[in-house]
Parts: sequence; structure tokens; C-alpha cells
Amino acid sequence: MADFYTVLFIHQSSDLYGSDKTLLSLVTELKNTKLHPVVIVPSDGALIEEFQAVGVEYFIVPSLVRASRATFGIKGLLHLPFGGWKSLRAINAVLAGRHIDLVYSNTLAVLTGAFWSKLHDIQHVWHVHEIIRHPNLVRKFFAWMLNLMADKVICNSEATRLHLLNDVPKLSLKSAVVWNGLKRTIPVHHSHIKKLRKQVGVEAGDVLVVLMGRINSWKGQTLLIEAADKLSSKKYRNIKYLIIGSPPEGQEHYLESLKKQIDASPVKNNIKLLPFRNDIWTIWDACDIAVVPSLEPEPFGMVALEAMAAKKPVVASNHGGIKEIVVDKVTGFLFQAGEPDELAEKIALLAMNSSKRKALGENGYLRQAEHFNTQKFVDSVVHHCLSTINIH
Repeated sequence: MADFYTVLFIHQSSDLYGSDKTLLSLVTELKNTKLHPVVIVPSDGALIEEFQAVGVEYFIVPSLVRASRATFGIKGLLHLPFGGWKSLRAINAVLAGRHIDLVYSNTLAVLTGAFWSKLHDIQHVWHVHEIIRHPNLVRKFFAWMLNLMADKVICNSEATRLHLLNDVPKLSLKSAVVWNGLKRTIPVHHSHIKKLRKQVGVEAGDVLVVLMGRINSWKGQTLLIEAADKLSSKKYRNIKYLIIGSPPEGQEHYLESLKKQIDASPVKNNIKLLPFRNDIWTIWDACDIAVVPSLEPEPFGMVALEAMAAKKPVVASNHGGIKEIVVDKVTGFLFQAGEPDELAEKIALLAMNSSKRKALGENGYLRQAEHFNTQKFVDSVVHHCLSTINIH
């Protein structure tokens, strides 16, 4: 048996959102296992800086084929063979004949790994972080691809797995659920917390509600503002709202629309909008309530784990993988997705009861530490990778 196995990880971006953080956590911890990670990403970015800091080997391949809505248009489909060939050649070039024991595609959006593994007769693990609901043709295509091109499918939640099985039941034979893990190692000085609260206009006695995530059509930023509008009476004037995130490239119109909605809100002075930032623990420690008001099902919900690790109660939409993280009335509250009145009600319950916030936050902290820790996550992934290699 080999001393170690080289695993080629192929990932869709160099940002630091959910699946990016999950990959970073995984490859950082693999140094203590029999798996040696080599990572390919399409561009420079915040994730690359983190790789450099922890000594993870990586390559940047700009021609990496990534699936998007445009991929399934006429132009995208016509370009796909050329783009795929160019991407395969680029990977061959950066690896320069290096031996690879396993290919690990991290997210459905990267298609190159599936074809590169088949071309070189190497086992392939596909880690699914998405729930694709529409268009129907795209959803079915990915389920079919997973069944055809993956030797093992790792899903980040049972909700993600069941969504795939609805289209291709045979995936049950090769799929498994591995919950993401989190390990908090960065202490935050009280002065940084105080500074952030002051920066966003939080005063003594105020309650800070935080929503962190991509600015897009379904993460629920607009729903939070609707809820804030409903809580605009004097009774709730001490509630402040902080929305943190940036839109994906090409979707800046969602940010502009959000700004207009905030400007029209009766509590616009209580709502702050900040771009994505790296000091997440300062944010979570500074807040009092975390919200995940997603309009579409979250495949998992890393921000909920982060908030729980900071002992904050989480108010989340009652669908998707988030239901596997947040326990209603124990670690936070679940509410009917898309219902601003119910979201407002849950926020108000916590805003008016500091002891309830503390109790639910403590429960969440314990749940995260027990069920969603990095060691469990890494051990499970390593197990599935080694068993897939040995099948070959």
C-alpha cells in the first residue's frame, strides 16, 4: 500500500464563500492523512491567498470548463467541445505527467474533472454542494452526469442527495452524505467587536441582526428588508440590520436593486450594507442574531455553522439542508420560506429576549462542535476517497 495518494481537486472559483471555505478546510487538514492534495482553480483570488498561507499546492487554469446558464445556450453548447479540449490540455500541461491517484471535482459547476478522469482512467469523486431546481433539463443533465461520470458522489446534506435521487434513483448505490465541518481557531479581541458595532451604528441596548452571503436572487436579502419594514414601529427601533456580501460577476444588478429597496425602507438608517470581507469571526461575534432567509433551499448552510460556532441563535428558512443544521426552538428558529411576517416574528422574539438568545446560542455552539466539526468532515471524506481508490 502506498505511503500517500495524490488527489487532484478541481474547483470552480477562488472566492471564499460556502464551497470555497469547505474546500480550504478539507485540503488544509489533509496534510495529516494519507491523501496529498493538488488543487486546480480558474483564477487568482482570496482562496489562493489562503492556500499560500497554509502551504497547499495549487495551479491556476483559466480555461477550466465551468457550467453556468450560458453553457446550456446555443453558443455555450457549440463552444463546449473546444473549451473542454483546451481545458484538458491545460491540465495536462500544469501536471506535466505527474501521477494522480484520484480526481475530486468540488461542486457540480466544474465539468473538466469528469472528462479528465475518464481520459486518464482514474477514479473520480464528485462532491455536490448544489441543489439545482430549474431549468428541468439542466437539473436532469447533472443527475445523469453524476451517474455516468462519478465513481463516488458525496453530497453535503441529505436534502441535496434526495434531490438528485428524485431524477436518478440509481445514484443511491454510489452516493453518501457528508456534512461540512467547521473549526474555529481565530480569537477576536473585544476592541474589534466594539469597533465593528460602532461602524454599523449599533449603540448600547441595540440588537444586531446579520445576514451574510452572496447578493443574488434567492439568498433572501430582500426578504430581510421586508421583515425589517414590518418591525419598523418604535417598539423595535433598537433592531439594527447588517447585510454582508457581494454579487457574482455579471449580476451586479441585484446589488443595485437591493440598494434601492433599502433606500425606500422606513428603517433605512438601521440597515447597513457591506461588501464581502474576510474577518467573519469579528462579524459573528459582533452580532446578536444570525438570519438565513433563503428563498430557495440551501444545499447546506455554512453561515449557520459559523454563527453557531460564535454562540449566536440562527433564524432560517424551513427548507433544504439548513433543516439538518438548525433545530427549531433549540438552536434557533425555522420559519416558512418566503414569509416576511413570520421572519419578522422570529426576529422580534429573539430581539426582545436576551436570555433566549444566549440559551439558543449555547445550544447551537454545542451542536456545531459535536456534529459539524472539521475532524468528522475530513475523516468521512478521506474514508470515501480511500475506498474509491482501492476499488480501482
